[in-house]
Amino acid sequence: MYGNVDPGQGKVWVPGPDQDLCPPEENPYEPLDPPSAPSSQKNVPTSPPGAPRPCPLRGSGVSLGSPRATHGWCPRGRWVLVALGVSVLLNVLLIAFGARHVSALTAALDAEKEKSLPPPTASSSFLLYNAHHARCVVATGHLLGATPCQPRSPSQRFQWLPGGRLLHSGSGLCVTATSARNLALVRLSRCQEGARLQRWQCQPGALLALQGQALHFNYGNNAQGEVMLYTGTGEWSRWVVHGTGEEACARSGCPPCSKGWVFSGNSCYFFSQSESTWAEAQKFCSALGAALLELEDSQEKEQIQALLQSPAWLGIRDEEQEGTWKRGNGSVVGPESSWWHRQEPNGGTLENCAVVGPDGNWFDFPCSGNERWVCEGDP
Repeated sequence: MYGNVDPGQGKVWVPGPDQDLCPPEENPYEPLDPPSAPSSQKNVPTSPPGAPRPCPLRGSGVSLGSPRATHGWCPRGRWVLVALGVSVLLNVLLIAFGARHVSALTAALDAEKEKSLPPPTASSSFLLYNAHHARCVVATGHLLGATPCQPRSPSQRFQWLPGGRLLHSGSGLCVTATSARNLALVRLSRCQEGARLQRWQCQPGALLALQGQALHFNYGNNAQGEVMLYTGTGEWSRWVVHGTGEEACARSGCPPCSKGWVFSGNSCYFFSQSESTWAEAQKFCSALGAALLELEDSQEKEQIQALLQSPAWLGIRDEEQEGTWKRGNGSVVGPESSWWHRQEPNGGTLENCAVVGPDGNWFDFPCSGNERWVCEGDP
């Protein structure tokens, strides 16, 4: 289902496209305007030339009956002072009330943000179709099989739920593997958000697999005619949307990885279709916000081995000190987390980079050579 990115195109790895199941995350709360700063206290203006002077103070020798005291300005001045006092008091009260109000609103908004948003709705329904059998998946009770397609039948319609879960529209149950083993049956059971055996992913070539596993949704290899998990990647493990021919995950609104990447384990992987030097491959992955492949444990080694079709660069080198292989973060690759081919590494200072083969084994190689590469990033 995925197209590959050519290094020359300069495409940047970004999250998957916006779809109904996963609307772009945005803050639904409008920020509060900051409370208006209280206006600075105004000074009483000085009297312009020719204006009456202020009231005399007691003991100044000026009687209240004198022309200076009865000019009309003093009573009005008292009212101005009273009004200013009331205004200052009101401002203080408003500021105190406003601060408490803003604080209360902020606390309320914080509490709302902590609440979990309601789960998104399921995708539109579709039929899972296998072209080799010319049949669609059908549910009979909790069992899954295949039968001639009937687009109007609820027993053949499925929907994607968040997290890569497949909902059977007719029953409201989820497609569930009975175990993560080859030949394990696939049936319907109650949907559980954290159930790993209910999480599915699409892989190149219309393969529908248990998430992070090389175990494919398969019909035809079970004697009772039931859907099961199968390690094979033949025609019986390939599924598309009936009527359109698009891959099943095209109807999923929330793929864990961007288009062109493969989800396996807890990581997203990009498999190049062209070759480059180690430095160019490392620069390409870095531009996508990812890193050149580094196999951390045997489980990841097996996952990559199931997907790798040709040798690819590893993100390790022994350039600083011959024989001491280091990852991109500077940590040393120990014997417990390395899988060198027999008699490898053997290139000395001429081969300071490493390549992993489709069999999962490593061998050293000149960094200036040309190989395909795999980028690894977070979902």
